[in-house]
Amino acid sequence: MLADDSNMADVWYNVGHVAVGVGDLGLAYQSFKIAVSVDSGHAESYNNLGVLELRKGNIEQAQEHFKGALNLGSHFFEPAFNNGLLAFKLGEFRESFEYANKALTAYPDHIESKELLKQLKTHFSTL
Repeated sequence: MLADDSNMADVWYNVGHVAVGVGDLGLAYQSFKIAVSVDSGHAESYNNLGVLELRKGNIEQAQEHFKGALNLGSHFFEPAFNNGLLAFKLGEFRESFEYANKALTAYPDHIESKELLKQLKTHFSTL
């Protein structure tokens, strides 16, 4: 048996990744939506939905997906980084700083989070 109820969300999550890889973002979006419908606690799928919403220009929906993913798993650095980077681009520097630190708490060696934090410290030092 390839999939049962216990791993169905992971199967759809993986289908979503394959779809992203071949450029079918519609299938990817639907796959991640199915994953969270099967398992409402599937943080990785919420994070990826946030990325896809951001690509479509839906900033508020992206933020909600990133925050939802982070609430489901504080050990998961990607939604913290994604929210921090988005906040930085929106000029919300204090919020960006908080999310970058959360990302580094979860994964201290994450290069992109370190770079974001460095940019934020430079920004704050010029104020």
